[in-house]
Amino acid sequence: MKHKIALILLALFASNIAFTQNQTSLNQAILIALQNNRNIKISQNSIIITENLSSLGQAGLLPSLNASGLVDYGNDNVKTQLRSTATTNELSGVASNVYSASINMNYTIFSGFGNKHTFEKLKTNINLADAQSRVYIENIILQVAANYYNVIRTEENYQALIESIEISQRRYELAKAQNEYSGGTMLSLLNVEVDLNKDSVILYDAQLAMENARISFNRIISIPLDSNLLLVNNFLSENNYIYNQLKDQMLNQNSELMALKYNEQVSLLDYKIVKSSYYPTLSLGASYSYLNSTSDNSIYDINQMHGAGVNLSLSIPIYNGGRRNSALKNTKIMMENSALQTQEMELQLEMELLTVFKDYLNALRKVRMQGINVETAQQNFKLTEEKYKLGQVINTTFREAQYNLIVAKNSLNNSIFNAKLTELEIIKLSGVLLSQTED
Repeated sequence: MKHKIALILLALFASNIAFTQNQTSLNQAILIALQNNRNIKISQNSIIITENLSSLGQAGLLPSLNASGLVDYGNDNVKTQLRSTATTNELSGVASNVYSASINMNYTIFSGFGNKHTFEKLKTNINLADAQSRVYIENIILQVAANYYNVIRTEENYQALIESIEISQRRYELAKAQNEYSGGTMLSLLNVEVDLNKDSVILYDAQLAMENARISFNRIISIPLDSNLLLVNNFLSENNYIYNQLKDQMLNQNSELMALKYNEQVSLLDYKIVKSSYYPTLSLGASYSYLNSTSDNSIYDINQMHGAGVNLSLSIPIYNGGRRNSALKNTKIMMENSALQTQEMELQLEMELLTVFKDYLNALRKVRMQGINVETAQQNFKLTEEKYKLGQVINTTFREAQYNLIVAKNSLNNSIFNAKLTELEIIKLSGVLLSQTED
């Protein structure tokens, strides 16, 4: 199958490049995960098994050919008496040998198109298995992406707190100098020290969150947990998605929906297969046999027979206790259920896509507003810091400006993270997540 082969090739490619570059992109991380995930390999093997079963022979569209042979040796005691006489003949150790061989061919010419529908079902099962495998792979991709961006998010938050610690450290050094040389109060110094210690505690928590995010990421891509890959920070790029286009893609390419559609086709073929049992079956048989028999008690010196035969048989179903009727009714119900499940899934996916699409637009608005807020907080902090150095603002005012800046940066990072996850969900629902990864 196209997607299976593409994944295998990409996984092999990833094994050569993933750890040789200075940075690891999201696509490379995904390929590492797909290469190392055992359940994906099991899923791909299931597709191969399904492909192996989808042959003309499995569907009964090819003739069957059987060969048989027999060698029989006997050593018997024989007693004979003719009807016209009372004479009895007794022989001991009469040897007999029988050699036979035959080859038989059978072919179903017509069975109500049952074998044809069976072959179509076997082919459809490949598509069904492939769609089910895609659903699982897409879930893995989403998990990898979420953990990938979470590592970047926690690193950005940690870096922002490092900058805040540096600010608090400068405040402490300034307050300490003012206390020693220019009449600053001990109370002011202690307040600044409390802020510095508080920032240090927050930094410890941020460092732990960053390390835990890294461990979770390493686990999901199945590499050593203490690995420290350098990830590419391509956190957000706005895309002008059009809802109607996304909806059309979803209806034609969404893996979950495609799996249900293939299952609907299988149900229809099951119905046709059962219905074909109402038709007569016409079969053709051909054989060639050879027989050679010798016996010490035989009146023949040579007893051989060989030749070919052809037969044509017709079987007409009349009544089998109502089993066919029950099977036909049940397969018809299953076919209707499959169609209903497909319709229900279409409505569910449409609701999810519309909801996520609106969430994405709202997330982008938040990102833009948070970006403006960071710029404002930076300007406010810079101005406040200058006035603080000149003694024009008090510690609490400076601390508030510092706190607003770190909150604004963390809020922006978190908003970008949420927007990216929402975008990935849009891509998955529209059915192009795996194809984008392959590209």
